[in-house]
Amino acid sequence: MSNLSFVVLAASSLLLLSALAGQAADAPTVDDLVNQLQSRGPAPGAGKPGAGKVVKRPPTVKGGHKLTSKERRDVAETARRDALPTADLEIYFDFNSAAITPAALPILKTLGEALSDGRLAGGTFIVGGHTDAKGEADYNQSLSQRRAAAVREFLITNFPIPPAKLMAIGYGEEQLKAADEPLAGVNRRVQIINWTDVAAR
Repeated sequence: MSNLSFVVLAASSLLLLSALAGQAADAPTVDDLVNQLQSRGPAPGAGKPGAGKVVKRPPTVKGGHKLTSKERRDVAETARRDALPTADLEIYFDFNSAAITPAALPILKTLGEALSDGRLAGGTFIVGGHTDAKGEADYNQSLSQRRAAAVREFLITNFPIPPAKLMAIGYGEEQLKAADEPLAGVNRRVQIINWTDVAAR
């Protein structure tokens, strides 16, 4: 191997290691997720007359049942209005697929450990799937539902999380994180919402 080839190979290796280190640094830890998702108690006025519609328990989506667009909006509005604890995660899926990829396993493992941590154990959580606005809205909604359901299934299969405590809802492109950039990657995410206080009402 020539000196030039060795230098190029070494530089490439350093760049790859730096990129991987950057990705690891950006990934949340179990403590990060627990802190983001811990219940802060009901928001002032939450659930009282005049506070708006309260959705106590959106159904776990399985067996072909789908929430209506209005039901999804009600859940999102309750989460926003009551400032429920949430965490947005980047979970990798192949294009046009809801299959869990090897690249998604580290963050899903961290999420599973957080949700089964004693500080969150016994809570009720929503796994919300979101897409960007590219493509047909109906297709995006269906894909996001399948992805949310796949994440839920992975978590209850691999961690001591009771199935009734984890609900999957696909929002498609209805709840863009960056509404002014509808095609941005930040919109393609899985959102975890702590629904414990709402479910207890």
